[in-house]
Amino acid sequence: MRSRLGFTMSAGPPIATYVLMAVNIGLFVLGPVLIGNAWEGYLGLWPGYTDELGAAYMDVGNEWYRWITSGFVQFSWLHLLFNMIALWQLGTVLEPSLGRSRFLLLYFGSLLGSSAGVMLLANAGVHGGASGAIFGLIAAYGVILKRLRLPVTQVVVIAVIFIGAPLLGIMSGVSWQGHLGGAVAGLVIMLAMFRGVDKREAALRSGRRAS
Repeated sequence: MRSRLGFTMSAGPPIATYVLMAVNIGLFVLGPVLIGNAWEGYLGLWPGYTDELGAAYMDVGNEWYRWITSGFVQFSWLHLLFNMIALWQLGTVLEPSLGRSRFLLLYFGSLLGSSAGVMLLANAGVHGGASGAIFGLIAAYGVILKRLRLPVTQVVVIAVIFIGAPLLGIMSGVSWQGHLGGAVAGLVIMLAMFRGVDKREAALRSGRRAS
């Protein structure tokens, strides 16, 4: 069955969303036990990495896998709570509508975009959190609302608060670089998905006329 958006819907509960939430929660609980108290540093992104810094601190590194693992690092219970609520709200809407595989492509594509934003625009500290990928979901949701000709005011307000405010120095401790990178990636991926839908529907219409 296709959704109103033109994608094949996924049946049953949003399993991918629940699995992503479980991994985030499980790592937050078990990270200190399995890795140590500095587990965030071992899995997070260090955009200001240097060989000297890596030699001085055991948890600092520039390994490729940090581009992914950083998206599952939450720095506090409050950080975890806010991100998981947002992931649950967006995932339970987007996953059934897009289909499970497209939803996962959107999520992890946004996560990589978030990491790219951090590495390109930030220059110090450890960065992590699911919010970069979540901002990709938010941007994709905005594209969907626009396509359905529904108001996008809420999406714009969220972007202004969590990207614009930290960029201007109003809100400290928030990685606007990760939010921006995730949002750009989510926007591009969602537009590409809709382009595929439009091409398929145009081909179907052309086939009907030809017959």
